[in-house]
Amino acid sequence: MGIVAVSAHLDDAALSASVALANSGATVVTVFSGLPSAGYDVSSWDRLTGAVNSADRQRERRAEDAAAMRILAAQAGYLDEQEALYRSTEPDLDRISEAMVPYFAGADEVWLPSAIGGHGDHAIARDAGLRAAATAGHESVVLYADFPYVIIYGWPSWVSGERADPYLDAASWLSDAIRAAGLAAAALTPQVIALTEEQRQLKAEVVAAYRSQAPVLRLAPADLAREPAKLGYELYWRMRLAPKP
Repeated sequence: MGIVAVSAHLDDAALSASVALANSGATVVTVFSGLPSAGYDVSSWDRLTGAVNSADRQRERRAEDAAAMRILAAQAGYLDEQEALYRSTEPDLDRISEAMVPYFAGADEVWLPSAIGGHGDHAIARDAGLRAAATAGHESVVLYADFPYVIIYGWPSWVSGERADPYLDAASWLSDAIRAAGLAAAALTPQVIALTEEQRQLKAEVVAAYRSQAPVLRLAPADLAREPAKLGYELYWRMRLAPKP
């Protein structure tokens, strides 16, 4: 079955792990893809992206995600949970985890968000995925660096191979972000992918598919033209799971 990747929202896995997902027979399972409850108006994030109604915007985002999956030649699955801005209570972690298990049962690899950036939905998706992976019999998982949050201060020099700015320590920030996400750096084996020109072009197509989100994420064509290094790398970590008692 290849890779099964968990995406917190309708774009996270595709933006963060395009190289691994492309043309590999992957399946992307999005957790928080559900519509807001009837009568809900518009969230602050959706309003920031120019939406006037969150339900309409979420339908548009589902269509964008379908287009991105076609570019990646990947299958899509949706768990239909409401994202944080649409709900008033915390989701049931057990319910989410149980829904993931059938997807993971035949997977060669499970990819999960690392939850870098402090977004609660990403942490919920990761933690539910860790439970489900263990239940499905996996001994390890891959945690992808949540893009573009991982590059809020640029790529660390150990990723890019370039000399670090003496007045901006992106590596230090990333180390702190890993700890803040509840991860132990010693348990993580990092791997860096330097994108080829072909892979950059494909990733740019994926980014463009998420047209309602790209500008607010500073990934619009003009942003990428100014800062082409944004699409230069993808980062992930391999992590072994603790044996079941």
